[in-house]
Amino acid sequence: KNQQSNNNTEPLEQSAWGLNLPQPILYRIFQLVCAEEGCLPALVRMCRVCSLWRQVAMSPSLWQNIELSRWTKEKYRTEINLKWLIMNRLQSCQELNISNWKCPNIACVLEILAENCPELRGLNLTGWKTLTSDQLRYIAEKCPNLQRLDLSSINSEVNVTKSAVSTNSLCGMLTEMGERLTHLLLADNRIAGIQQIVTAIATCCPNLRLLDLSNIRSISHSSGILHIEKLQEGCQNLRVLRITNSNIVLSNATIQEQCESPGFPNLEELSIASLGDDSRLMDDDAMSRVLKSSTRLKLLDVRGCARITESSLVRVPAWDLAHLFLAGSYVTRMTSSGLELIAQKWAHSLVELDLAWANAQKPLDSAVNAIAEKGAEGRLRVLNLCGSSVSLEPVKNVLKNCTSLVSLNLTSCRGLPRGVKRLYVYSELNELKNALNKPDQSDKSDEDK
Repeated sequence: KNQQSNNNTEPLEQSAWGLNLPQPILYRIFQLVCAEEGCLPALVRMCRVCSLWRQVAMSPSLWQNIELSRWTKEKYRTEINLKWLIMNRLQSCQELNISNWKCPNIACVLEILAENCPELRGLNLTGWKTLTSDQLRYIAEKCPNLQRLDLSSINSEVNVTKSAVSTNSLCGMLTEMGERLTHLLLADNRIAGIQQIVTAIATCCPNLRLLDLSNIRSISHSSGILHIEKLQEGCQNLRVLRITNSNIVLSNATIQEQCESPGFPNLEELSIASLGDDSRLMDDDAMSRVLKSSTRLKLLDVRGCARITESSLVRVPAWDLAHLFLAGSYVTRMTSSGLELIAQKWAHSLVELDLAWANAQKPLDSAVNAIAEKGAEGRLRVLNLCGSSVSLEPVKNVLKNCTSLVSLNLTSCRGLPRGVKRLYVYSELNELKNALNKPDQSDKSDEDK
């Protein structure tokens, strides 16, 4: 037996089989593992196998996509550890997530990062609450290959004019990065001057593909103004737009401005889900303006939107929508809604459908049956009916006909028999189908008792 050694060091006695593997083959294997599972913790574990594996795993070219937020315990998220990692492991790093690390001397860390990571393309600084405008400008200037930047949750703890998410700071960064910028995430911040920031994006960043303005609150009590036609004109490559739960409304636009706008022809994801008072900020007209030319849309999230009706939903120009989230929206609460028409339009393409808390039973049953009618031709994998008033027969039809289904949420469905109200995944779906088809299975729901 090999001599025992500390778990954090390589074995004292090496087995021979590892030494016989050619390094190029071992490198290629490690490369595939990193692509499939991520660099961490895989590379750290590989370093502990034997000296050969350690030598190959230490290759800087393998350390490209580094997630230090998820795989690093809180007590190890220190400035000294981060500096050591940057200088000793991340010379070839292209994607770096260091969200919520506590670094007292941010300027020093950013200087080391710029010097040692010349290939950096994506940087996640979520939760760096003391990041200043000068430091953001330094990142934009000294990281010439940077394309993706996450500045979520940079809640100002310094003077608002010096914050990294102040209007002047963001506009300066956008001007500096210009055509390089493809991804910008500003979620969970208090931001003034949304209109000026969007103007800067539209003017300077024609290659932007993702813009996340989720959970944005303005400094004042008034809503932020988003000039969507200006953004459409300047960012034709936009693929993802998130305005979830944000205090943002679309600006007024003349009929001519709306007609001349090219829309977002490449948009694949739109999220305008809302809670509370924000649920009334987006309406049919607003959604139609955003999606006027978005024939490639794959994901639409309108959960909680109280002013979006079936009128705008059935007129969405995309015909192959894959993910549709309607929970708590107007269309799931009205007995006269066109929920069935919506389901019929995308029954052939939907992979995920969220109808949670839909309480208009007849339209809901018709919509679920419309999905089930596609049978094996459909692609449905996830159906969320949590808290809805769906009846038993439509559920049976889905279980029988939707052969690709892997998740069905029936939690708190008051129209279903007792004992079946929970989440079902994979093999549990077959068990549920068999149980519901038994002759002695009671069809009585809680409402019937």
